[in-house]
Amino acid sequence: MKNYEIRFSVDGRPVSQQDIHEIELERYHHVFHIFNQKQLRITLNGRSLSLNELLLLSLDDAKIALAQTRESIGKEKTLALFKPETDRADQMWEHIADTSPVGKDFQEAYVDVETSNISLFQFMLFNQLLMKKNNLYLPSTIHPEHYYFEGDKSGKQTIIETFGMYKGPSYFNLKPGGPADYPVKPEPNVDLVMAGKTFLMSNGEDTKMMGMHQLTMTKNGMQVKLGVFLPKSAPSEIAEGHKEHLLVEFNNGLHIAAQQKPIFLQEKMLKLAIKRMKAAQKA
Repeated sequence: MKNYEIRFSVDGRPVSQQDIHEIELERYHHVFHIFNQKQLRITLNGRSLSLNELLLLSLDDAKIALAQTRESIGKEKTLALFKPETDRADQMWEHIADTSPVGKDFQEAYVDVETSNISLFQFMLFNQLLMKKNNLYLPSTIHPEHYYFEGDKSGKQTIIETFGMYKGPSYFNLKPGGPADYPVKPEPNVDLVMAGKTFLMSNGEDTKMMGMHQLTMTKNGMQVKLGVFLPKSAPSEIAEGHKEHLLVEFNNGLHIAAQQKPIFLQEKMLKLAIKRMKAAQKA
């Protein structure tokens, strides 16, 4: 029995774990179809599965099968396999960026989260684990549309994902943003703001899209406001779709975070890190 709780809401509407798992499984099926179209065989524990067999898998087995297959394909081959899709996405994002103002008139999309017995320290350890592993397996278990991941300790990330579940996967370079980049004013008493700017990996063009997540410690957990800010001319379907992407992504991330147990020294160091970041947010 779990000793923690994760509660999500979108636009004031509670979203259950069952709702999230249904979204997640549907996106696994979507990716299975893409792999099938590319004639990429997905294996589970060394056994190759047909598309029909894949569509009958439980969510847990679907996660393992796709993660094992992605890790076996590797990063270099993944980049080559999905280059046609990322090239098309580049054209879409270039048009969006060229027809949108900088830093204003955003389409805002939010997901609200509350946890019991999952602390901000545990969530930070999860992020450290993601960077330490730096593989294709773990990100794939967090969301099926995480095709590629490369990260470092500075917070920079290179990703291929289907952003907002819209059309095909995009190839992005994510860079941390500071207070001058925040698209909205942080809420009072927030402990940590995670902001990021998004650039095309192919040519470095700023997509004018921002992410901004606000995390606040509570007595027995934390409150999180997940936010994505789309440029004005981006299709509205991306903003709506990314709410569902965030539900799946952060639900899995928080379940992993719940298993992280910081020792005294780690907790002390994380407290100092939060204190420094909180001061920087107000600078």
